Amino acid sequence: MKENIIGELRIMSELNIKPNISELSRRYGLDRHTIKKYCDAGKLPERKKRTFISKWDIYEDEIRRIIENEAASKMATYQYLLHKYSKLPGGYNGFKAYTLRKGITLKKAMKPHVLYESDPGELLQFDWKEDIRFIFKSGDTITFNVFSATLAYSRLHIFIFSYHRSQEDLIRCLIEVYRRLGGVTKTAMTDNMSAIVSLKDGHKKIHQNIRSLMNDLCVKLKLCKVKSPQTKGKVESSNRFLNWLRPYNRQLDSVEELIEVIEKVISSACNKEKNKTTNIPPLVLFKKEKEYLRPLGNLKLMNSYLKEHHRVLVPETLLVNFKGHRYSIPKRFIGKYVDIYPCLDDIYIYYQKDLIAIHTISQQMINYSSDHYLEALKTSFKDKCDIEDMAKDNLSKLSKLGGDNEIGI
Repeated sequence: MKENIIGELRIMSELNIKPNISELSRRYGLDRHTIKKYCDAGKLPERKKRTFISKWDIYEDEIRRIIENEAASKMATYQYLLHKYSKLPGGYNGFKAYTLRKGITLKKAMKPHVLYESDPGELLQFDWKEDIRFIFKSGDTITFNVFSATLAYSRLHIFIFSYHRSQEDLIRCLIEVYRRLGGVTKTAMTDNMSAIVSLKDGHKKIHQNIRSLMNDLCVKLKLCKVKSPQTKGKVESSNRFLNWLRPYNRQLDSVEELIEVIEKVISSACNKEKNKTTNIPPLVLFKKEKEYLRPLGNLKLMNSYLKEHHRVLVPETLLVNFKGHRYSIPKRFIGKYVDIYPCLDDIYIYYQKDLIAIHTISQQMINYSSDHYLEALKTSFKDKCDIEDMAKDNLSKLSKLGGDNEIGI
């Protein structure tokens, strides 16, 4: 209709005919003031552009930094913001729509793979996410690995921090996974990693320690075909959740915080998210699958594979003893029993199912983590500057007891 009246007005203008505004108003059913505006302008007036303000705008710089600089996925970015701020302007769909409107995108290559389904309690897939580089607030960097395990039926994911990928690390992590699950599957599947197999004359041979462990667990070990990662696609898929760690770059202070984010925050978030294949969160399906897991068996026998295992009571000094040398843990574990597992050059300290501290084995008599020491001092002193100076001075003195190495802060 609007185009028709504009056309008629143009014809009248070309023929030098004065338009009858009232007549046009009756004929087209428009207000005469509107027709007058069309007549004066000679065209449809342009609408004023409205500036759209979104509640997500206050996060735009941070969203761009995370997605464009840290190369994190949109879901990883959303989960990070949700963890950091607790309450956001909207859900994930609204967040995704905002990033599309702002042109904030991350291109990634998609690789096809064939889906494979298993019965509940049948299969656990596991693998390493290797050589992850992380930067702390201080600018210090760390390179570590994550043991990633996924139940094939429920898609429940478990992530365990580890400095190394030795056979001892593999055994420790695999036993810890089954402990957390509360039972064992019929089968476990992984690739041909050197911690499990050796190649001789073109033939694969499973290491005796691994063979014995799987026999004692009553779990059948299956190895993937070479260059066929899709056969353990569920655990490969779970590794994408570790991209959710990218937004935390330069946001954390210590290894303990990093472990908590990996083993609790990210693990919890991905297990609550609906799986794209089942359309059900893994935690919900695991309630059913748990009934099909077989009993774990003799824990003492399992611990014998860890070579050394020490259970100790945490004193008020925060220091637990290992081979005559003492190592610190967070103050909230005072008066509780913790388990110490040495592995290569490090000791891993657990409270129940949680990894709470890691120390490099040292010839130094007393080994306080600066974070643990500062945390303890803050309960007695309020002045932050004085506490940090006091901690630095005391740790320097303690580092000279029985060794020449100094503890940094």
